[in-house]
Amino acid sequence: EPRVRTFVAKAVGAHATWSVGLSASDPNAAKHERERNAIHNQIVASITEHIKQGRDNPDKYSKSSTGALDDTTGWRALETNWQCLACWIASLGSNYYYVEGLDLEPLLCDLEYSAVTHVNRHVRAAAIAVLEQLVCAAGNDKEQWPRLESGSLRTTLVKVIKAGLADNWSQVRMAASVLNRVFWTTLQQVCQFPQENLEQLYPALIPRMCLNRFYLAQGVKLYSHQTWKQIFPESGVAVVAKAIGPIVRYYVQMCDADNHVVREAACQAVAELAVKIGMDEEHAAVLQPHVTVLLQALLMCFHDESWPVRDEACLACGTFCRAYPEECRPELETLWSRWTEQLTDQIWSVRADAAVALGQACQAYGQDFFERLLKFIDENLPAAKNQPTMTMEEHKALQNNMDAHSDLQLYSCGSLAPKLKKKAGAGRIGCSNCDVSRPKQPWEATDGCLYLIRELVETCSQTDSTMPPLSDDILLPLLRQVADVCRVSHFPQGDDMRATLWRQLPSMMHAVGKQRCKKLYLDVFMDLLMRNIESRTASAISIHAAGTCAYELGQLVGPNIFRGRIYDDYQREALDRLLRERELEEQNMGSMRLQQNQTQFSPFEPPGLLDNLDNPYSHKMSPGLPVEMLNRHPGTDDTMSM
Repeated sequence: EPRVRTFVAKAVGAHATWSVGLSASDPNAAKHERERNAIHNQIVASITEHIKQGRDNPDKYSKSSTGALDDTTGWRALETNWQCLACWIASLGSNYYYVEGLDLEPLLCDLEYSAVTHVNRHVRAAAIAVLEQLVCAAGNDKEQWPRLESGSLRTTLVKVIKAGLADNWSQVRMAASVLNRVFWTTLQQVCQFPQENLEQLYPALIPRMCLNRFYLAQGVKLYSHQTWKQIFPESGVAVVAKAIGPIVRYYVQMCDADNHVVREAACQAVAELAVKIGMDEEHAAVLQPHVTVLLQALLMCFHDESWPVRDEACLACGTFCRAYPEECRPELETLWSRWTEQLTDQIWSVRADAAVALGQACQAYGQDFFERLLKFIDENLPAAKNQPTMTMEEHKALQNNMDAHSDLQLYSCGSLAPKLKKKAGAGRIGCSNCDVSRPKQPWEATDGCLYLIRELVETCSQTDSTMPPLSDDILLPLLRQVADVCRVSHFPQGDDMRATLWRQLPSMMHAVGKQRCKKLYLDVFMDLLMRNIESRTASAISIHAAGTCAYELGQLVGPNIFRGRIYDDYQREALDRLLRERELEEQNMGSMRLQQNQTQFSPFEPPGLLDNLDNPYSHKMSPGLPVEMLNRHPGTDDTMSM
C-alpha cells in the first residue's frame, strides 16, 4: 500500500526533525542521536541490498527489461527507503554531510543507478527527490559548495537531470524538472558561481530544458517554462545561440524518438528556433549552417504515422521557409507535395495547419508561389460537388457498424510509452499507427481550400506582409465560388464543411475591412448563412458556428446594418433569438472568468484547483519535509499562476 510506505517516510522525517531540535543539554539527546543514526544506517544498508539485487538481475530490474514485476519484488522497499532518506536529509540540512561514517560516493552511485537505470518510475522519482535534498543541504553550507562546483555530486546531478528530463514517464520528467530548477537556482543565487562555471552545463542541460517547454504533459510544460524564465530572465535567446550545436543535435535525435509525444514536442521546438533565432537579426547567422539538417529531420516527421507529429512538422517547415527561404528552396517541391497532401488530410486540424504553412511559404516565395496556390484552389475547391451521395441514415449505419470497428489496432493511452509496431519504411511509432487508413473524401479537399483562402486573406493583409492584399478582382469571384460550393447538401459532412466556412469568414472580413465587407462581400454569404441558422435539419455544430459568425459579422458592420440585410421575417426572428442566446452565453462566460480571476494553471482544469498554492510540489515529492524548511527551499518558489 503506497500510502503506508509514504507515512513511514513521514514518520522518519518527523523523528529526525524532532531529535535534531533537542538541546545539547537534554539528557536524552545523545540517545536519540544514536537512534537517528541507527535509522539512517538501516536505510542505507537496505538501499545497498536492494541495489545489489537489481544489479545482479539487470534483465529484471533495468529500464530495458521486458518482464513484469510481481507484488513482492524489492523495488517497493527501495522506493520507501529513498523517500525516508529524502526526509531524513531534509531534517538535518547541511549537517547531513557531517554524519559520522557517511560515505557519499557509494550513495551517489546508488542514486545514479536508481534515478537513471531502474525499471520502476516511482523509484526513479524517489531517487531524484533525494538528490534534490542533497543539493539544498550543500547549498546551505559554504564548505560544501565545491561538491556543486566540480565534485562528484555535480557529476551525478548532471547525469541524472540529463536522463530524467528525457524520461518516458511524465512523473519522472516532473521530478527531474524540480531538481533541475533547484540545481540552477542554488548555483546562481546561493553559491553565485561565475558564468564560466554555469556555461559548462549548457551542452548537457539546455537542449532538454528547451524541449520540455513543449512536452505534452501540462505540468512539465508550464513548470519548464517558468524555470526558464527564472534562470534566464533576459538572456534566453543568447543562451540558445551559444548552445546551438548541442541543441540542434538533440532536436534532430528527438525527431526520431520512439515516443510520438517527444517527436511532436521536437517539431515544435525546431519551429521555435526558426522564429526566435532565425528571425532575429543578431543571431540568425548562428542557426543558418544547421537549417539543412533540421529541415531533413522535419521532412522525416512529415511521414510520421502520428498525425500530431505530421501536423507540427508541417507548421515548422512553413516557419523555416519564412525565416530561411533560400536555404529551404532546394526542398520546395518536396515541401509543396507534402503541404498539399496535408491540406486534404482526413484530420481537420492537419488541414488547418497546412494552410498556415502554405501562407508562410507564400510570404517567403512571393508572386509565383501565390499564383501556384490560386491554381491549386481553382482545381480543388469544387471537389465537394463530386462527393458521393449519402443519406444521414446510411452515414449513421456506417458509424454503428460493429464489423467496421472490431479487431483493429489498439492504442496506448496514459503512459505515452511506445507500445505499437513501427511502420515499414518510415520507422515511426504513433497514436494513429494502423494497417488500415480511411480513404480521403473529396469534400475534405474543399474544406482545406477554405482554410487556405482564409490564410491568404489574413497574411496578405498584415503590415509585415511581403505580398499586397488580395484585390477585389481576385477575392470576390473566389468567395462567390466558395458560397456556391458550400450549398451542397447531398452528404452529411456538408454541415461540417459549412461550419468550417462560418469559422473562417469573420477573420476574412476583418482582414478586408468594414467598408469592403458591407459593400461587396456581406451579401455573398447572407442567404446561405441565414438558411443555415433557421435550418431544422442542419447539425447543431453548423448552426452554432453560423450563429457565432452572424454575431461577429454584426459586431463588425453594425448590428442594425446586418439585421437590415435580412428581408425574411422568419429569418429575422431566428437571428434575434440567436443573438439573445449569444448575449446570455457571453454574460455567463464573463461571470466564470471573474470567479476564476485568471489564476488557472491550465485551461482544462476545474476552477479553484490552485487555490491552495501553499503546498509546493517539492513537498509532495518529499513527504515529511519540515514546514519551516519549505520557505527556504529554492525549488518550491513556483510562480506558475503569475
